[in-house]
Amino acid sequence: MSKGLAKNLRETREVGPRGGLTTRKDGRVKKTLWLDEDEAHSVRAVAYEEHRSEASIIREAIRRYLDIED
Repeated sequence: MSKGLAKNLRETREVGPRGGLTTRKDGRVKKTLWLDEDEAHSVRAVAYEEHRSEASIIREAIRRYLDIED
């Protein structure tokens, strides 16, 4: 990535330490988390049953826990 492009991206969206974007155009921020095996299995099972992504299941759970309205 050229320095000019990297500077331009930093001005509009956050760029991580390796030059990758950490914020999407829709305002979502990339986070990495570690789950215990039972948590990961449960998330995967619900996602499969509901034909949804694991990320959407986790986002919904966080919003419910923090009492954030959609």
